[in-house]
Amino acid sequence: MRERRKERKLEAGILPRPKGRPRKDAAPRDIVAEQAYEIQRLCMENQLLRDFLRFTGRK
Repeated sequence: MRERRKERKLEAGILPRPKGRPRKDAAPRDIVAEQAYEIQRLCMENQLLRDFLRFTGRK
């Protein structure tokens, strides 16, 4: 999962952040694409946790 994180973000349309302190005249990031990626990741995590709870018989 961690190995291809950079490629998955590029496929989702999220550009990698530069390292270090941002410049004063830096352009704003694409917040919508980052939020969509985060929502997708959280949905996958919720599904995984639901499946785990169902497998263990707790819910």
